[in-house]
Order: sequence, then structure tokens, then C-alpha cells
Amino acid sequence: MNIINILAVISTAASLSAPVGAENHPSPMKVVSTYKPMAGFNHVVGAERFVGYFLAGPDRCDVTVLQARADDDALSRAPRRMVLQIAAGGRSELDAGFGAALAIACTVDADAIRIAPQSKRDVARAAAR
Repeated sequence: MNIINILAVISTAASLSAPVGAENHPSPMKVVSTYKPMAGFNHVVGAERFVGYFLAGPDRCDVTVLQARADDDALSRAPRRMVLQIAAGGRSELDAGFGAALAIACTVDADAIRIAPQSKRDVARAAAR
């Protein structure tokens, strides 16, 4: 199975599975989505699309992510594949360019991940609190 087929399968699964317990906040807060193991996610942040899923590891969340340009439906450029091992209670950010990022946090029990888009404005607001 080539990378295009894998991305299509994950993207389809992500579009069919809704976030578990998604917490929706009114603007200007961003949406924080919660996912259980093997639930697919699909987020566009800035000019990038992030598609993936996670598996619970011992005291960590193993997150598999494919990153591609959001406007590249034909996948003319191969997506970047990465596996992030995020410690229970920890977080990681994936750069989406122009000050934007996708934040992924692993719960303290490593039984779910929380995902939220980030921007320079969000970081400045958090620092001002």
C-alpha cells in the first residue's frame, strides 16, 4: 500500500469518526478535540493538513501523523509521516508555518489525546494571563 492510499484511508476514517467529548469554546478560543485510541483525526491549521491517530503506550501516547499541504488534494508532494511519543501529561506542537501550530496533548492516564490549533495570537494571550 503506497503513502497516498494510506493517507486516503486515514483521512476517510478521520472524517467518519467524530471527536470524543469535543469541548467547543466560543470565539476567540479555539476548539479542543479529544480522541480515544485508534480514533482518526483530521485538522487543517494554516496551510497544513494533519491526519492521524494514536495508540496508548506505557505511560505515553504514540501519535502517528501525516502532514501535507492543505491545498494539495492531488498529493503532488509526498506527505511527511511522523510518530510522536508524548509522555503522559505532556504535549507537543507541530509547526504549520506563519506562527501557527497543531498542539497535541496526552492525558495523564495516556488514555486520550487533546488536539487544538494554535496561533501566535493564542500564545500571546496565554502569556499575558
